[in-house]
Amino acid sequence: MHPDAVLYLVTQPYLSARRFRALSEGLTAALPLPSAVARMEGVGPGPMRALDELVAKGACAILVQPVGLPFSDSLAAWLPGALAHWLAQPRAERVDLRLAADQVEEACVLGAVAASALANAVRARPIAPEEASITNPGWQEPPPFRHHLLVCTGPRCTFREAGTVRQAFDAELRRAGIHDDCLITLTGCLFPCNRGPMVAVYPTGRWYRLENHADVARFATALAAGDPLPELTIHEVHHEAH
Repeated sequence: MHPDAVLYLVTQPYLSARRFRALSEGLTAALPLPSAVARMEGVGPGPMRALDELVAKGACAILVQPVGLPFSDSLAAWLPGALAHWLAQPRAERVDLRLAADQVEEACVLGAVAASALANAVRARPIAPEEASITNPGWQEPPPFRHHLLVCTGPRCTFREAGTVRQAFDAELRRAGIHDDCLITLTGCLFPCNRGPMVAVYPTGRWYRLENHADVARFATALAAGDPLPELTIHEVHHEAH
């Protein structure tokens, strides 16, 4: 295969937008080929949208490179089927798609990491006992809220564009006048993965499938009105009285 584009799939749940932007710029600048970077967890466009955009720019031989040292075994086992799901769509007709190996198996990559650690040791930050702290005043009590929204941003929901669904929440909750009443928590896999993107709401105990911005808008309006929105509800916890 002679790729005409590369898609990097980054697995790192706790990654700020600033660090992800810097990583993306560094990876795309390092190759003469068109390339894109997508996250496997978190906020933002997912892998399928990134693949669509590469194809729209003319790519027909795409190499997918996992980025993570090491890349998750479970993700590595699931990813071929997920990529095949995209490849089976009409828009991917005649695309040659290949999945590269985990780079943790490359001695040169590990050697570069180790060599860089020693080369930059002179710039390492000294740590003093006076800095000792694992607490923060802002972490003492839960913030005030009426609705706890658990938004799944695990890999399987992210592949279904959960990252862009999360991006819609702030604006829609503000529009509905309940943003300050909601505590939004990003989670790993909530299950059932087949029915994502998933959002669970407590204390009501309702679980929703929100596939796009329009669903988020309907959800926010319903939450403000106390409407259970059964057409988007996929599960409900029934609290038994004791």
